[in-house]
Amino acid sequence: MTPVARRIALSLIALTMATTAPAETLEEAWQLALSGSFKMLAAEEQQLAAQQQISSAKAARLPTFTVAADYVKLDNPPTVQGQFGGAPFEFAYWQTESLFYSALSSVPLYSGGRITAGIKSAEATQAAAIAAKANTASVVKIAVAQAYIGVLRAEDAIRLSDSHLQSVTAHQTDASNLYRQGMVARNDVLMADVTLANARQQALQAKYQSDIARSAYNQLLNRPLDTPFKLDPIAVPQLIETVDQLTTLALVNRADLEVLEHRTAALDYDAKTATAITRPQINLNTSYLFLENEFQKHENVWTTNVSLLWPIFDGGVSRHRSGALHRQAAAMKAQHDELNSLIALQVRQAWLDVTQTRERIKIAGGAVAQAEENLVASRNRYQAGLISNTALLDAETLRMQAHNNHDNAIYDATLALLQLKQVVGIL
Repeated sequence: MTPVARRIALSLIALTMATTAPAETLEEAWQLALSGSFKMLAAEEQQLAAQQQISSAKAARLPTFTVAADYVKLDNPPTVQGQFGGAPFEFAYWQTESLFYSALSSVPLYSGGRITAGIKSAEATQAAAIAAKANTASVVKIAVAQAYIGVLRAEDAIRLSDSHLQSVTAHQTDASNLYRQGMVARNDVLMADVTLANARQQALQAKYQSDIARSAYNQLLNRPLDTPFKLDPIAVPQLIETVDQLTTLALVNRADLEVLEHRTAALDYDAKTATAITRPQINLNTSYLFLENEFQKHENVWTTNVSLLWPIFDGGVSRHRSGALHRQAAAMKAQHDELNSLIALQVRQAWLDVTQTRERIKIAGGAVAQAEENLVASRNRYQAGLISNTALLDAETLRMQAHNNHDNAIYDATLALLQLKQVVGIL
């Protein structure tokens, strides 16, 4: 089998599998997208990094242990000289070559709240990362939903354009027959030919737009752009909550609101950490020192001490850093309050979108039946010579517009409900 034939065979097999395989649901599409989304991977890594930050902050409470070794070579040994009883004397108290070994362990006893504030800041950062991950999942879901609905909308556009092409083709046949019978002018045939050419172009464009929509959907699901698939239609449930109930729910569930809350808290704790640096720092230290020196009686030295370090004045560095962090926290709090005030507007807008699109479905549904009936009547009247060619084509245009309005109303209503769920924080 040649490479070209093999590719054709594989394409036919894939197409057959897509035809016989069960249709994908929106929930399945979400799972596929979330499992391979680079945005979700980045959010997951941010969460893991925040967990490491907590471990790092808690480790500051544990003892530290340090070892060191040195080799020293002197050109002349350190020597003491003087006089005793009028006679000069001198003696070396260190050898010219020696080794130094040391080990130091230190445990913080009091840090002025620095360690505790650092842990609280890390925990707030992790909580913000978890909320940010949930918000990222919502963003990915709504993007997949838009692409999913875009594919369904494109498929309906193909069906509608094919229906239009069939209708215009039938009219072109009628116009040609009537012209041969001398019942209509040649202008009717020419107009029908132009309309048929436009219908073919619209059908071609619909297939092109469908290919783009399917490729965009496959890209969001992290699979080859030409992967064949079928989609399950989305059922639109009834909306039973009031706008006030949805607003209350959004204020509790919105992940982006939670992100700002935790980031504000983290900055406040960072400010406390900066302030705590200027407070007393008390450590318990234990050390072992080995000094290689033949003139020294005890070369091993053990020490234990409690040290106090109090940076009383650092030029205002800590104070200014703490002030800057407090200002950043205040700015984050302002963003939180602004979003909090916008949520009610966002929920109302989304709720109104759902309401008006469902009203559009009712209106457009009735118009579809009327447009179909009008086209049948117009075609009969044209064949009887009672109306002009233009009137018949206008009836077909009205039919296309009615179907298009009805399809768009259905998909707009579906998308509006999903966007409402995202705004409320339950997507």
